[in-house]
Amino acid sequence: MVSAIFMGMLTVVAFNLESFEISANNWIKLLLIAGVLLISLVLFLLTQGYSLDILKESIYQSGNTPNFKFSNQLKNSRKILVVNIFYFIVPTLLSFFLGVILQLWIMPILGLIISIIFFLATTMAECRLAKTGKLTNALNVFGTLNDMHTIGFEKVLLTTLTVFSVIIISLLVVLTILWYLHSNVITSIVISIFGVYMLFFSKRAMGLLYSER
Repeated sequence: MVSAIFMGMLTVVAFNLESFEISANNWIKLLLIAGVLLISLVLFLLTQGYSLDILKESIYQSGNTPNFKFSNQLKNSRKILVVNIFYFIVPTLLSFFLGVILQLWIMPILGLIISIIFFLATTMAECRLAKTGKLTNALNVFGTLNDMHTIGFEKVLLTTLTVFSVIIISLLVVLTILWYLHSNVITSIVISIFGVYMLFFSKRAMGLLYSER
């Protein structure tokens, strides 16, 4: 929560710096903005890395709160980034080559289906990464798809849709309340806290799902 509040405050500072009474040149303001955004990026990476530990605890159905280790969270965030990039590139290339080879009118539909399958596979890959800590396991596409098959494609899809529905509905409620407050500072802080909690909520849900494997 502390990092979420800090991220919200930094966002306000970064995007409202021009309104502050700063007797400095523009390049100093640019440096300040860059510094604020850099700190926000580090906090974001730490949050992503910590979410992997939450995912791991959920897979083992543990109620314990993971310990926070700076170096470990940064390492986790790098692994998550690699997994997400990999599972974005693979379906993109697959759809492209199928489109070139087949040249069928149905390719846009096939491309959509492939994208959905690999989007769901990404969550399974993150679960494999959380459980073993090894990128090789997470990047094993066939192993990931097999996990999804074992759990049940319909169950993975339904759980993912449920999580997204909860997040969207909650976000709409939060935004509606914040709209009446008319405060950029409060809005940024609350949205940051909300984003962190929803990230942890989604990891918890997917971890419990993967524990059924």
